[in-house]
Amino acid sequence: MPMEGWLRRWMSWGFLTITIIIHVGFISSLWTGTLNFLFHDTHYLVGQGADFFAYYQAGHNILNGLDCYTIPDPLVVPYLYTYRYLPYFAYSFGVAVNLVPPLLAYWLWVGLLTVSLWLAALRTRSLAKALHRPAWEGRMAMGMWFVFSPIYIELYLGQVTLFAAILMFFALTTPSFVGGRKGRRGTMTLFWTTGGLTKLIPFFIAPVLIGAGRVRSVLVAFIVTVLAIVAVPAGLESLRFFLDFNTARTIYISPYVGSHSLNMLLFYLLGQPSGDFRSVTGLLIGVFFMLAIAATLYSRDLWACSGLFSTAYFFVMTDVWEHHYTFILPLLVLAWFRGRPEDKARWVPFVLVLLMSVPIMPIIVFLSGIGPGVHPITWSPVWQIIYHSSKVVPALIFFGWLLATAFRSPRADSALESVLVSFRNAWIGLISGSNPTIEGGILVQGGTETQKEEMGRTLSSQATVRTKERTCC
Repeated sequence: MPMEGWLRRWMSWGFLTITIIIHVGFISSLWTGTLNFLFHDTHYLVGQGADFFAYYQAGHNILNGLDCYTIPDPLVVPYLYTYRYLPYFAYSFGVAVNLVPPLLAYWLWVGLLTVSLWLAALRTRSLAKALHRPAWEGRMAMGMWFVFSPIYIELYLGQVTLFAAILMFFALTTPSFVGGRKGRRGTMTLFWTTGGLTKLIPFFIAPVLIGAGRVRSVLVAFIVTVLAIVAVPAGLESLRFFLDFNTARTIYISPYVGSHSLNMLLFYLLGQPSGDFRSVTGLLIGVFFMLAIAATLYSRDLWACSGLFSTAYFFVMTDVWEHHYTFILPLLVLAWFRGRPEDKARWVPFVLVLLMSVPIMPIIVFLSGIGPGVHPITWSPVWQIIYHSSKVVPALIFFGWLLATAFRSPRADSALESVLVSFRNAWIGLISGSNPTIEGGILVQGGTETQKEEMGRTLSSQATVRTKERTCC
């Protein structure tokens, strides 16, 4: 249909152009502050670069013989949040950024994050070609990276979540995961391990890699992480502070506008007073991780299962800031590619990106009639529930979508046989290093003959669609 192809071409170019303009607006607002009123973390908190300055101060402490968790007086940075990460990150990243003054280091980091974002977008375009998708889908996927508003908060704070997410995205889209190549597995291991050392969330997908036979990659990541923890001369007191500080913030809960976790939404829905929330947290951990594990043991769809474990982070932790949702973005992009051309449900991840990009705070200020001068902590419970639903509810929808997608691709004809295949893959991967073939994020070996034939037909039809639309899109 020439008319339909023409419409998709111009729709995709228009969307990509608009999203790049939005992305440029994000970058310029880092200098002007024009968009700061749209988000809680950029409008009400300490200041621009506060998270990055925590890394910088921790590294400066180490260079001057102090513990990385110490807050000295005076500071070497304008302001900061408490450093709450493992000591090795201060000994590596924190020390490295001290090569230049704090403000210059912050802007260099913003520049590196921006370049990484563009590299991920360009990788998305090449991924569309590798999966035999029409060019217009690649352009739409590129735009998903640029329109996502939590990225602005990430850049504003100078965080590292997006960087870890992009590294995991590259790990999951290496040739061994996309094109079925047997070589260059070390590239995947390098990207994934580095991402996990930057922020621990990428390590959540370890069960998926084990079920895919990548046991040695998991062992390498585990050994490297343990060595990083014990190699730095931080001492047991520093490790104890890290564990106590982060555990306390997971167990106890109190009203906080900046948290977009499921725990915080349930806190307002249940109307409970501040205090111990460990029973709720334990229940959420059990439910979401058991669902992710069940899907991983049953399904060949590695991208969907990786999304389940990664998305579970937003449901089991108490401190989930708005910028943390940058970690879900690569998974939404991969999910957009996961659906078949005729599958309308594949638009769900795309719509969720747009929904999660809408700044909810000014909308509530307008609809409630409260006025812009009132701090969000004073909003009524109804508006608090609406506000705290704006990110985690779309994430819950995405989790359900991933779960349904994963269970459409069983490893074998029966559930028991699928589980046995998972354990067999893990055992063979450990003993011999031989791994099942992966094409487009889906295990080729381990499925039924019918499913293999179906995958072949799907790839063939995608190539046909690509050929037909190449001239018009």
